[in-house]
Amino acid sequence: MLRQQWAPDEIAGWLKRNVPGPRATMYSLFIALSALGVAHATTADPCVELVPGNLRRVLAQRFPDTRLPLATDSREASRRYAESKGNACLLISRADFDGDGRPDLVLLLPAKTAKDFRLVVALNGAAGFKVADLGSWTEPVTDLFVDTAPSGTYTHTEAYPFQPEPGAVERIASAHEGFYFGKIEAGADVYFLNHGQWRHVHTID
Repeated sequence: MLRQQWAPDEIAGWLKRNVPGPRATMYSLFIALSALGVAHATTADPCVELVPGNLRRVLAQRFPDTRLPLATDSREASRRYAESKGNACLLISRADFDGDGRPDLVLLLPAKTAKDFRLVVALNGAAGFKVADLGSWTEPVTDLFVDTAPSGTYTHTEAYPFQPEPGAVERIASAHEGFYFGKIEAGADVYFLNHGQWRHVHTID
């Protein structure tokens, strides 16, 4: 009887020694193709790899019309540049947004059937992830990004006057990390959790 832990090449060798003629070749080819299929199936997308299993379940239940982002949702040129800087996924970023020492996540969740997306933050608490929906937009995520913003003081861009809108502030100072959300080679807002509320400043134009 074959050991279950044998590797495909070991099984192929056993077949050649114990199964006559063409049958051994046929079985060996089948094993090789099966091994390739398993390897392909288990190759994880770098964006998906960033999302813990328990958070995946929470997101699927909370936002059933969306899916996890994939690295291939972004343009290839943008992906290559980001990878050269050590970032394999432009649509998810990890940082400690609430200052509790645990890594939190911000994600852009594309819609399953339309060119929409949601901006979602998942705070990693002792009892599990607490998810906040920061809004949805009607455009594809192809040219969008999220990235960690260091703690500090941020002010509204000087390109045009500040216009009040829900959640927007002209200046914000934070002792913990936040995140940038915007369009590649274009404008971006910086978001911080401030007294339990998410505030953002349009700091890049």
